[in-house]
Amino acid sequence: MAESVQYYLERMIPELEALEKKHIFSPVEIKSIIKKRTNFEYALQRRIKQKIDFLRSIEYEINLEDLRRKRVKRLGLQDALKGDNLQYSGAKRIYNLFRRATIKFTGDISLWLQYIDYAKKNKANNILSGIFVQAIQFHPMNASLWIMAATWENEYNSNMAAARILLQRALRLMPQNQQLWHEYFRLELIYIEKIKLRRRVLGIEKEKGEDAMEVDNENVDDNTIQLPAVTGEDVSKWEEDENDDKGKKKRTLDEKNIAKLEESNNPILQGLLAKIIYDNAIDTIPNDIEFRKKFVDIYREFTNTETHIQHVYDTIRRDMSDVPAARGFLAARHLFVITKKEEGKKTQYISVNDPAFIPALKLCVEEFDEAIKELNISEMWEQYVKFLLNWFSLVSEANLKLYLCKLLQKTFKACKKANKMSMELYELWTSFMVDIKEEKEDIERIVKQGLDVYPGSVKLWIKRAEFASDDEEQLELYNRALELNPDSLLLWTEYKDCILAQSKKQVLDLEETEKLFFKACEKATLLLPSVLTSSADRNYIKQMLQSSFVEWAAKAKGIDFARIVYKKIIKNFYPTYSFFMKCIEIENKYGDAKTGPEFVEYLYDRTTRLEDDKEGTYISYLAYLYSQKKFQMANIVYSRACKEVPNKDAFDIRVQKLKSTHTSVL
Repeated sequence: MAESVQYYLERMIPELEALEKKHIFSPVEIKSIIKKRTNFEYALQRRIKQKIDFLRSIEYEINLEDLRRKRVKRLGLQDALKGDNLQYSGAKRIYNLFRRATIKFTGDISLWLQYIDYAKKNKANNILSGIFVQAIQFHPMNASLWIMAATWENEYNSNMAAARILLQRALRLMPQNQQLWHEYFRLELIYIEKIKLRRRVLGIEKEKGEDAMEVDNENVDDNTIQLPAVTGEDVSKWEEDENDDKGKKKRTLDEKNIAKLEESNNPILQGLLAKIIYDNAIDTIPNDIEFRKKFVDIYREFTNTETHIQHVYDTIRRDMSDVPAARGFLAARHLFVITKKEEGKKTQYISVNDPAFIPALKLCVEEFDEAIKELNISEMWEQYVKFLLNWFSLVSEANLKLYLCKLLQKTFKACKKANKMSMELYELWTSFMVDIKEEKEDIERIVKQGLDVYPGSVKLWIKRAEFASDDEEQLELYNRALELNPDSLLLWTEYKDCILAQSKKQVLDLEETEKLFFKACEKATLLLPSVLTSSADRNYIKQMLQSSFVEWAAKAKGIDFARIVYKKIIKNFYPTYSFFMKCIEIENKYGDAKTGPEFVEYLYDRTTRLEDDKEGTYISYLAYLYSQKKFQMANIVYSRACKEVPNKDAFDIRVQKLKSTHTSVL
């Protein structure tokens, strides 16, 4: 170890001598740097290396390099140090530390990303290329690294061929990765857009019959090169100057070759490569409509892509005519437009105030009607209804809203007549009827019809309970619903709110409320498949009901009654960690200083028997005991905690910090 440390330290001597000689750092600062680096090197050379040691060393060197640069600038030594090794020695050391760290922790992707980020910030293009190669070698199945490398090659290294090869290799390894296909597709479109812009700037191509390509210099930042407008006259003048050059022969092109250079005759500039990528992508991943929709979104980020977007639509219609989501997407496409704004071309929906909105909406409706005739299934009806409901909620103009309302009513009735009503359609229908304030009897009739077919619909049961004739019927309906859907968090929440509401209105007396809560807690425990089954919703149902029961008891009859309730729950219903924390909170809120601490300690003691967050529970328990100045009891709890917590060293550190906040303990 010592030999390795000495080796690295000896390599620093020329750098440190130069820093002192040029008065960038004082002798005292040089000694401090040597001491720091020696400590870091010993940490890096120990047998069991830790990533945190490398990160601390790198952080120190980055800060030191920033300080060196500031002092060089202040002393005016920039010109004197040009080409000097001193100018690059700090960065070299940082790169060397990153290299040593990534060799040791090759599987840590975050370390590679930090390495890449630092090289990018310092514009170290030569080093970056090697970093990407090494990172991809160790993480060949990480698509983000391939995409990052290809983006850098194209945007910063100006090497489109290398970027293309990288993504092609990535796709050979991961042909099912959708992100790779989308980014490869986007890369080709970006490349084409750059070529088109360059051709127009050079006067090779004219846009929309204009004599010049006016480059928009508005809204550019400091990093953008502002290009002048190049006119046809400028191009003619350049040609004359070339003809006047002595001893030079001008090479002329015939009409056939000139025509080949035009954008309209060049298949590459017309997006052929992007189209090929799309076709290969859908051959590899054929049945995913969301995958294909993303290609449309990417096309819409670029100019003059309407023809290509239509190709995507045609392939969706050809391959996915029996997929409701695909037919719904095709039907809704008429409301999309590309509008030209100051910041460029943006894709958006046609505004509801635009005169073109009504004809486009009618086209959508006609295509949805045609899709339902060809694909008369519940999922297709759901697509149509959701489309109409979405626009019904967005429009505000009275006649248009009335049109959509009538169309929705007609659609729901037609779907019911065709016997294609699904559970979701019944739920959407009842919600729509409530929104437009239809008669209570009509809503209740649809809800009952839905429940006859789909008794497992939680939303329909909640609507049925809302329209109950009295409070007793409402409770009865909730009980029936819970028998059919015992693990529905939404239903239990509504039932709990119903009990509390009726108790507040004094429809239920204290005894009846207590019985209902107790039965609810019992059902939440017994009706579930297993109390040992781990489920977030099931545990939350128990915790919610039990906590609400205790909180209601504290508010209704005081802390003594709440204590009776939570002891009963602890005895019978296997309470969760969150329940104990809630009980401690209630004790601190409603309990008195005389009797409260005894019950808080009892609750903490029961909580420590659970396996959830042992360390955090013991820290909270000790903090409470220190605040109550029960130091002897705290020592007993600490001794027990040391035997149970998984990481005693980390626990001791937290305990010491806790003690430092309570000076009386020390």
